[in-house]
Amino acid sequence: MASTDDVSRKREMLQRRRRGNRGRDTALSELAEALYDRYRKEHKIADLNEAISLYRAAAGLRPLGNPKRYLSLRALALCLSDRYQDREELADLKEAVTLGRAALQLCPPGHPDRCKSLNNLARDLGIKFEKHPDIGELEEAIELHREALVLRPSGHPHRFSSLHHLACCLRYRYGNLGVVADLEEAVLLEREALELRPPEDPDRTISLNNLACYLEMRFVKKADMGDLEEAIELYRVVWNYVPPGIPIDLPRSKTSLAVLKIDMTIREELTTWKNPWRSYVQH
Repeated sequence: MASTDDVSRKREMLQRRRRGNRGRDTALSELAEALYDRYRKEHKIADLNEAISLYRAAAGLRPLGNPKRYLSLRALALCLSDRYQDREELADLKEAVTLGRAALQLCPPGHPDRCKSLNNLARDLGIKFEKHPDIGELEEAIELHREALVLRPSGHPHRFSSLHHLACCLRYRYGNLGVVADLEEAVLLEREALELRPPEDPDRTISLNNLACYLEMRFVKKADMGDLEEAIELYRVVWNYVPPGIPIDLPRSKTSLAVLKIDMTIREELTTWKNPWRSYVQH
């Protein structure tokens, strides 16, 4: 109800800012933000579609040289990326990447919002690589995540996000190029990300599952039983980790075969078992 009231208030404010009125770009952006917030809570695609239209209109009123243009571009890219994940229409993701690059250009080194633009563009490039592999774009994502990580030192509230997403991209590169150093770094980064996620974080299972995947992959490469033992324990934690009110159906279903295999076979068979979910890594 609160989000609906906010949308109604922002809609009234926009109606008072007719075309050509000063401040209309801000009113458009604020209504779009309210609609996007409601979409995140209620998942009604109509809210997201309207937010996209409003952010486009706001960007049109903020031409190159407007100090707020990057905000409109970044917000529009975020909405398009979310719509891609809902509908999987590649055009949305391609546009999100294009807008993300434009927003980043408007946030040069030293800009207070550069880190957000780095993170969002890198994330979208990583998502795009999952379905439409382009090693050049993956390399770009890795470099962007590395720069974002530097801007999120120890103690930064979002450091875990940069660690996690950089680990995902390195794992993808390992899967394509087979450089073990990438897998080794992915393990270290995801381990640190897991340490930074509080127990009540609903995304903690993602880091648990990913770290288990990376360790299992390293076991296949190096045959270190310590990696296998740790991967097994992490899979068990994911299976049992159900915080109150938090649905974890996706990680639960993806690791169920691993847990059942562990419970139903002797450990020697695991040394040659091909885990069908080994490549399952969540962004």
